[in-house]
Amino acid sequence: MEHSDRGEPTEPAAAHRPRRRRWPAELRGSLRGRMQALVVVVLVALFALLAVAVGSMAQASGADRVMMDRLAPALTSVERLQTAFVDQETGLRGYVLTGEDGFLDPYTAAMPRIAAEQRLLGTVVPELSGALTAVTAAHDDWTTNAARPFIDLRRAGDAVQASALAAQGLGKMRFDVLRERVDTLRTQIHAEADAAAADAAAARRRLVGVLVGVAVLGVALGVAAVRFQRRWVLAPLTRLGDDVAAVAAGDLAHPIHDDGLRELATVGRGVATMRDRLTDHAAETARTERLRARADQAERMADTLRHDVIVELSSLTLTVTALAGRHPRAEAELHRVVHRLDLAITAIRKAIFESPDPAAPPR
Repeated sequence: MEHSDRGEPTEPAAAHRPRRRRWPAELRGSLRGRMQALVVVVLVALFALLAVAVGSMAQASGADRVMMDRLAPALTSVERLQTAFVDQETGLRGYVLTGEDGFLDPYTAAMPRIAAEQRLLGTVVPELSGALTAVTAAHDDWTTNAARPFIDLRRAGDAVQASALAAQGLGKMRFDVLRERVDTLRTQIHAEADAAAADAAAARRRLVGVLVGVAVLGVALGVAAVRFQRRWVLAPLTRLGDDVAAVAAGDLAHPIHDDGLRELATVGRGVATMRDRLTDHAAETARTERLRARADQAERMADTLRHDVIVELSSLTLTVTALAGRHPRAEAELHRVVHRLDLAITAIRKAIFESPDPAAPPR
């Protein structure tokens, strides 16, 4: 506890300063922690979007590969297969009508083409093996029960019987079945192609959506970064700078805010502590200067007493003593005066040479 110049106790200077608002430690955010949390959120969002983008690209690429490597060749093969069947049917009809062997050339040339296309279809669309088997069975039925009997009858010279069988529509019915089954196989391949195209389109739409999402996320992060920077850093830092400027200008009672982020709050507390210590040091220095001035004043008064008052009193004592020797009747009274003067000189000497340390605190 400090004392006033009159010896009265006073409260420390810091007790009169406004109390700074303090937030509990668990409620104070750390700039590093918030930045780490923000980076984690951004990375999680980016990785999630990246995963969706990679998955969409893989799906689109897979659908394109299915289309290019399997379904497009399968559609082309079906068209070639149907062309080969039609070539066989046309050649057979011409041979039955004319009996010329040249009309059988398309029929015969189509056989290896049909076998090759069937093998290709079995490789590229194995999931449609049932429909392909039905086409093969219909072709075998047409070949066995229509084409070969016609060819055999015409080669045997029985044109009437061959024409009669043709008129019955036996070959046409079987070839129509073959045509329907080829159409069924084509429809199934087209369905798979449409599904693959739809998957590729959906994947590309998702990819575009991801790119749009990345753009929106980038804009949102930019806005959030500016806002958070202004709220978390700039505003508290500006407020702290204003507080420090006010204290530096001489307003030592101005409060130092320490209610921002943990790092800025630490700086604020440090500045406030430094301000308090400087204020206390200034008060202690002023008190010491006052005590030193009082000591100098007391020293000057002691010098005055020592050189003037004590010398004068001593001279006065000698004079009174001399008077007592010259006047025996007044000797007793004068000796009492001399005694009192000696006591005064002794008291003054004691006050001067045995006075307590002026810098010591009063009792």
